[in-house]
Amino acid sequence: MDKGIFIALMNPAMALTFAAAFAILWHAQRQRRYILRLSCGYLAFATAFLFQHFSPTGLTIFRFASNGLFVLGAICITTGALERYGRTPPIRAMLATAGVGLSAFTWFFFVQPDIIWRIYAVNFTLGVIALLFVVELGKAPAKKAIDRLLLAIMLIAGLSFFVRPPLTIWIEGPYATFEDFSGSLYWITLVFTGSLFLLLFALTIITAVALDVMDELRRKSETDMLSGLLNRRGFESHMEAAFATRPRGMAAALIVCDIDRFKTINDRYGHAVGDRVIRHFADCLAGATEGQHPVGRIGGEEFAILLENADAITARLLAEGIRIAFSNAAADFPAGIQMTASFGIAEAAPDEVSHDLFRRADQALYLAKNSGRDCVRIAADPARRAAG
Repeated sequence: MDKGIFIALMNPAMALTFAAAFAILWHAQRQRRYILRLSCGYLAFATAFLFQHFSPTGLTIFRFASNGLFVLGAICITTGALERYGRTPPIRAMLATAGVGLSAFTWFFFVQPDIIWRIYAVNFTLGVIALLFVVELGKAPAKKAIDRLLLAIMLIAGLSFFVRPPLTIWIEGPYATFEDFSGSLYWITLVFTGSLFLLLFALTIITAVALDVMDELRRKSETDMLSGLLNRRGFESHMEAAFATRPRGMAAALIVCDIDRFKTINDRYGHAVGDRVIRHFADCLAGATEGQHPVGRIGGEEFAILLENADAITARLLAEGIRIAFSNAAADFPAGIQMTASFGIAEAAPDEVSHDLFRRADQALYLAKNSGRDCVRIAADPARRAAG
């Protein structure tokens, strides 16, 4: 195969491969609709490269269309990637940029033919679209390493659209004909940098999607389906992580609670009502903590809350509020139902491990049960108990 044809086929082949890969990935993850847009973007790139190299002789409209497809592909992949981060793509700014750039390209294609200005028009358009992506992605909170890598790739790509064209044209001189352009230093650098960008962008996004799927599977494995809270495994994992990074001397408190006489509720009113009671109690816990602290369903009707940087007094105030809110909701359930909960609290000692804190909170809950239920009890400080 002629080496020129091999080079010409390199980018469309790569773009088609990734378009197919994204399409397959979307088929398996249809809830991630942005993946389909990425596939469409890569398909547009592949078609653009094919039109650029293999347009029928004399039909310049294919070369004109190829530049429009380059811009369309750039908009598709940047807006698709931004949607992965929950960012609203600056679509108006991108479309305005595309409109201005393609209008200039059309002028220098049909009205006042000039290859150099066509190069500038398309490259500067792609550069602005890439930098708009960078600005918007930079606003996304809590970026991971893979996200920062994607940001760097797009920043370099965006800047290259402004630097590479004038630099290569300055080195080599202007192009008088399309044949001069197609074998120029500019085109060769575009082919190879384009290949590198297509590869790095696709691999980075595919890696990010894979990490998203892994995170989702981990969350599902740590989530209780009925209550929507952490399950025991998830809660203990969060608790161990918190204690591993807890500064010495920082206060922490654990609340362990359960629904009083839950078996009686299930037997008398049925499991459907029992499930409603579980969900309502879970809502009381989640609402009281407002997502600021780990909350888990650690048993059938037993729950736990870890309060970081909080003492036993703060924990007791929170528990009393939950207890009252839960019991007051009985009016929304079948007549005669009694809905109360008991709470045990333990405040962490400076060097206490999570296992010992759990044990003391359980003991406080047992004391609340033996004190008539529907109450809050606090475990004794381990140092004071040892002294006694």
